[in-house]
Amino acid sequence: MLDAEGARAGIASCIAGFCRRYREGLGLATDWGRPLVGFADAGGACVRDLRCVVSPTHHLPQEFLPGATVVVCYFLPFAPAVERANRGGEEPSAVWVDAYNDTNRVFPLINDEVARLVEGWGYHAASPRDTGFTGDGRILSNWSQRHLAFAAGLGTFGLNNMLITEAGTCGRLFSLVSDLPIAPDAPLAVERCLHKRDGSCGLCVDRCPIGALGERGTFDRKACYDRLNGFDRRLGADVCGKCVVGLPCTFRDPSAPRPADGARCPGTP
Repeated sequence: MLDAEGARAGIASCIAGFCRRYREGLGLATDWGRPLVGFADAGGACVRDLRCVVSPTHHLPQEFLPGATVVVCYFLPFAPAVERANRGGEEPSAVWVDAYNDTNRVFPLINDEVARLVEGWGYHAASPRDTGFTGDGRILSNWSQRHLAFAAGLGTFGLNNMLITEAGTCGRLFSLVSDLPIAPDAPLAVERCLHKRDGSCGLCVDRCPIGALGERGTFDRKACYDRLNGFDRRLGADVCGKCVVGLPCTFRDPSAPRPADGARCPGTP
């Protein structure tokens, strides 16, 4: 059987190398940190239940690859310069918009590169299709990258609904499905959100410019969605990002011991 740690390291190295070549080849200002990789059980309850937890139209991995065993989930952390550029003001910075668009362009190419790697190992991989929202007027995902990454053990949900990975929340999550014969990762049992742990934080609620987040976990999904659509029309990207910058969980797991002086947090270039 394929070694899980070897596969994880190989996929992470493949993603990191492709991002570097892509960035250098196009001369992009956007930069990404070290990717994180996890494997969700394609047939497990955590994935099957997404039709109840997220949306009744949520896709299952086997729709994209019959015989799928795992969903390969990965997190691309943004570099600190991208985050710093988005701290001020109430609208997303141009740097943040560019980072979002650059990442949207690169991830399908990353998936193709990972699929070739997996096929070189003698297995199969496929990228999910139709990963937008339901067609019945509700703002619910057909393929929730966050929930799949949770199932893959990459993190837990913060008060801002973002996944807190060991490299924080500031970045993007993507996935592809595969028939790799690998024991999947389990969802984390330890809560990473400081507010959910002991009520000691809630900065993301204060960071939201339109008050869409509440300290009891409430979320005005429509208000957030309308705001993002407005930015999409004016700025060319449906992004905001204010609720993930300048926080204890922006670039690290805030529940973990702080790194020693001079040490780098996971995902930090």
